Amino acid sequence: MPVWYRSAVTATDEWAAAVRALVNTGRKPLAASLGLALPQTLAAERAMWTMVSRLSRIPYHERAAALDPYRAEPTTADPA
Repeated sequence: MPVWYRSAVTATDEWAAAVRALVNTGRKPLAASLGLALPQTLAAERAMWTMVSRLSRIPYHERAAALDPYRAEPTTADPA
């Protein structure tokens, strides 16, 4: 039994690393599609993604204004 458990943990670790790499490569395109700009620091980016994930789980709330500092500047191609 310990051998099988160790094998399962090893396989899961490799899968987790692959998923983490996919998420990390998609951060910038996802932020751009949401109209957000990635902050300069990792701590600020982590705070931004925490707020974004909370918005997807709860109804719209005034706390959504907390994302304003992360909003990207509109470009001339933007219709709004």
